Amino acid sequence: MRLLGKQAWRYTMVLFTCGDVLGKKTIEQHIENEGDALKWLIDKCRHRYHVFNNMEKSDSSQVTQLLEKINEMVRHNKGSYYEVDEQTLNIIETKQQEVAEKAEKRRRRAEEQRQQMKTVVKGSSNRLQELRIAMLGQRTSGKSASGNNILREEVFPTCESMHCREEKGEVAGRSITVIDTPGWWKNSSHWSQETDKEIARGLLGSPSGVHAVLLVVPLDLRFREAQQVALEEHMNLFDASVWKHTMVLFTYVNRIADESIEEHIEREHSALRWLVDKCENRYHVINLMDKNDLTQVTELFEKIEEMVAGNNGRLFSPEANKIHERIQEKFRNWQLKHVLKQRVEEEYRRRELELMTGFRETLYKLQTVVHENATSTKPKSPIADMTKIIAKGIGQRKKGGREKEDDIEAVLSHHIEKLDKDIMSSTDHLRSSMELLVPDLKGNNPAPSITNSQSDRGPPLKSSAPFDNVLRWLSSLQIARNAESELTLNFSETSGYRSMPPEDDLDLDTEADILE
Repeated sequence: MRLLGKQAWRYTMVLFTCGDVLGKKTIEQHIENEGDALKWLIDKCRHRYHVFNNMEKSDSSQVTQLLEKINEMVRHNKGSYYEVDEQTLNIIETKQQEVAEKAEKRRRRAEEQRQQMKTVVKGSSNRLQELRIAMLGQRTSGKSASGNNILREEVFPTCESMHCREEKGEVAGRSITVIDTPGWWKNSSHWSQETDKEIARGLLGSPSGVHAVLLVVPLDLRFREAQQVALEEHMNLFDASVWKHTMVLFTYVNRIADESIEEHIEREHSALRWLVDKCENRYHVINLMDKNDLTQVTELFEKIEEMVAGNNGRLFSPEANKIHERIQEKFRNWQLKHVLKQRVEEEYRRRELELMTGFRETLYKLQTVVHENATSTKPKSPIADMTKIIAKGIGQRKKGGREKEDDIEAVLSHHIEKLDKDIMSSTDHLRSSMELLVPDLKGNNPAPSITNSQSDRGPPLKSSAPFDNVLRWLSSLQIARNAESELTLNFSETSGYRSMPPEDDLDLDTEADILE
C-alpha cells in the first residue's frame, strides 16, 4: 500500500473470506479480539469491510451487499476513482521484474544442485530402499496431512496432538517411516518443556537416525519474524548439522495457483528466504488436495535420496544428552525472561494505579468546587476554572447555574465511580502479580514460586548456584523512568544495584562458569 500511495486508502475496503469460520462470533468481535494490527487496517480503510462466507456460494445477497458498500464508497469519493500514476506503475513493474529474475535464478540453482546430486546417486550401488522422515513445524501447518499424503493412507489424525507418532508403509517400492511430531506455537510464551521433549523423542526414536527432517511451511500463512524466531528456538535443540539434513516442505500450494513457488519465496518476507537458504535451497511443494498424484511423493523421495548422497550417506542422529541439556538451558532462560516480565508488568500496574488514584483525587477536588459554586458565582479556588473546561468537554448546553452545576457533578460522580472500579481491579492485578513474582528469595531457596509453578512442565531441574543467584538478582531490580518517561531498569551503583550480580553471591570459580 505504501507503493500505491496514501490516496489509495480512500478507495480501499477490507474483504474478509472464510466467514463460516467465525461461527456464532460476529466480525466486529473478531476485529476487536484479533489485535491492534487488524484494528489499524480497519481504521485506515475508514471502517469499510465486508465478509464473504465461502461455503455459501449460492448466497448472492453477500455479493449484492458488497456492491452496495462499494457504491457507497464511490459516492463518498464523489464519483472519483483511483489511478496509478506512471511513476508508481514503473516502480511496480520494476519490482515484478526483479522478483521474476530472482525466482528464475533460484529455480536454476535448485535444478543444478539436483543434477549434481543425481550424478552422485547414480554412482552409488543401490537406491535407498528405506527412508525415515521426521516432520517438524508450527501448529496447523499440515504436518499430519502431509504424512498421510506421503504414506498414501490416513494414518495420522489431522487434529493437533501433543505426542509424536510413528507410522510405516510401502510406497513406490520403498519402505517409508514417517514420524509426526507436535507442532509448536508461533508465540514463544506458549512454550512448554513437554513439546520440546516430544519433538526430541521423535528424532531420537531410531538409533541409526533419520534420513530427512522436513520443515513444513503452509503457503496460506505468512512466514515472518515471529515464525522465524519460533522455528529457530526449536531447531536450536539440535546441533548445527541438522540443517544439512533438512528440507522445506511447502503445503497448501493451491493458495498460490497464479505464481511459482520460487516467485512466492522471492516475493515473501525475507524470513522465508532465510529459511530456504538455511536449508541450502532444498525445498519441495506438495498439494494436499490432490491425493492421487503419486509423482509429487516420488519426487520428494528422490530429493531426500539426493540430500543423503550429498551427506555421504550419513543420517541425522542427534545426541540425547546434549538435547536434554539444551532443553534445560532453554527452560532456565525462560525463567529469567518470566521474572523480568513479571517485574516490569508489576511496575506498570503500580504506575497505572498511582495515576488513577491521583486523577480521582483531582475529581474529588473539582466536585468540592462545584458544591461551593452552587452558592457563589465567584470561584473560591483556581481549580474552579477547570469546571468550565469540563463543561465544554462533555458538551453541555447553556443552562441555568444550578442545573449546569448538577450536570457537572453527575458527570464527576460517574467518573469517580468508574475510577473506583478500575482502581480496585488494578489493585487486584497488582496483588496477584506480586504473589507470582518470587515472594521470598532470601537464604538458599532459589525462586520457589517460579520453579514450583512450572512443576507440571517436567521433572525439577538441577539447581545451579550462579543461575539461582542471577534469578534472585533479577527479581530485585529497580525500575525507574528516563527523561522520556520510559520505564527502565535501574543498574546504578548509588541505588544499590550494579550491572552484574555481586561476584560474592555468584561464587563463580572459573572462566567457564562466567561464560556460562
